[in-house]
Amino acid sequence: MAVYDPRGGGNVHIDQVLTDISVAWPNNEFVGERLAPAVSVRKQSDKYYIFGREAWGLPVGGDLRAPGTPASEVPGLTLSLDTYFCQEHALKIAVTPEEQENADSPLQPTADGTGLVTQQLLLGRELAIKNLVTTTGNFASGYSTTLSGTAQWSDYNNSDPIGDWRTGVRKIHAGLFMEPNTAIIPYQVLSILEDHPDFIERIKYSERGILTADIIAAVLGIANVIVPGVGFNSANPGQTATLGYLWGKDVLMAYVPPRPALKTPAFMYEFVWRYNGGATQVVDRWFDNDRKAELIRVQRRYQLKVVALDASSKAIAGYLIKAAVA
Repeated sequence: MAVYDPRGGGNVHIDQVLTDISVAWPNNEFVGERLAPAVSVRKQSDKYYIFGREAWGLPVGGDLRAPGTPASEVPGLTLSLDTYFCQEHALKIAVTPEEQENADSPLQPTADGTGLVTQQLLLGRELAIKNLVTTTGNFASGYSTTLSGTAQWSDYNNSDPIGDWRTGVRKIHAGLFMEPNTAIIPYQVLSILEDHPDFIERIKYSERGILTADIIAAVLGIANVIVPGVGFNSANPGQTATLGYLWGKDVLMAYVPPRPALKTPAFMYEFVWRYNGGATQVVDRWFDNDRKAELIRVQRRYQLKVVALDASSKAIAGYLIKAAVA
C-alpha cells in the first residue's frame, strides 16, 4: 500500500532514526568538589584533629626576658576531635539482552544506563551539598542573612548587593583573618545581577560594557565564582515533571583551600572512603540469571561535612545570603 507523503517523497524514503543527533537533558555546573574538596580516608569511620587558636594570642606577661631569668613558657596547642562516617551511596539499572540486541545506533543501552545512574548519583550528592550549605541553622550567629522586599537584589532602585557582599566578607575575615575565595551565585541570581545598576556603574568606563561572571567576580573581589544552573525534577518517577533550579536563589561565599591539608581552615570537606585500587567511585556489572538482565551499579562512599566551626559547632568559614533575589 502506498503511503502519501505531503513532502513529495512518496514511498521512496522510509524515515529512520538519525545516528548523528539526538536530544538529551544534560545537567551541567555541579558544585561538587569545587566547594567540598575530597579527602581520601582509609577507614569508613575515624577521627580528625581540630587545633586551637593559641597562636593568635600572647602569654600573660608578654615575651620580655630579664637577664638570668627563664623565658615565659606558653601552654601547648589545645586539641579537640571530630569524627566522620562514610556511608555508601549506590544506584543500579538493569539492561536486558533484548535491549542490547535490538538497539539501533546511536543507542548504547549499557553506556546509556551507566551514564544515567552516574548522573543521578552525582545529582544526589549535589542536592546533599546544597541542603547542607543553604540551611541557616548550620551557620554561626551573624554568618547568614535573609533578604526580603526592597533589600533583594532584584530591586534595582533600593538594594545594595555590593554592600551585602562586603558585610559577609568582613564577617568571615573577622573569624578567620582570611577572606573568602569562592562564591556560589546560582544562575537565577547572576542573571539578575548582570543588569544591576550598582555593577553597571562600576564598569561603565571599562572596555567591556557587558557584565559577565568574571567581571562580577572582579567587582566583588572574589577569586572563584561558581554559577550552578543545575536542573532538578522534584516529581516522583512517572509523574508529570516538576522542574526547577536545584540551587535556587541563595548565595554562598566561603573559604575553600586549594587542596585538603594539615592545619588549614576549610569551609567543608567530602570525606571519601576509597574502594580497592583507590577509586572514589566504582561501577560494577554482573548478569542476573533470575532476571535475565545485566545489572550495572554505580557506588560512592562519602560524608559531606562542614569542618571550620565555632564553639557551638556552627560554620564560620562561610556566609550565607538567603533569598538574594525575589
